[in-house]
Amino acid sequence: MSRARQILDPAWAVLIGVATGLVLAGVHRPRTGMWLVSGTLAVAALARLVLRKRDAGSLVVRSRELDVLTLLALAVAIAVLAAVSPLRI
Repeated sequence: MSRARQILDPAWAVLIGVATGLVLAGVHRPRTGMWLVSGTLAVAALARLVLRKRDAGSLVVRSRELDVLTLLALAVAIAVLAAVSPLRI
């Protein structure tokens, strides 16, 4: 893998989005942070679905179907937690 391809790996965008959501959830707005993490995982699932294997980079773990299903399941689970969370902060 070339240096330029490593820098443009879509997993970096997912990592930044999830980290931002976790910081937001931990610092001030838990529900907003959870929604951001959920949305980031949903976008990662979409990226894994539409990108070719070599362009998806580190998002490729197993088969395309299993990767997309796993990311979507995590996104839905976190979205449900955000929706039913009693936090009003």
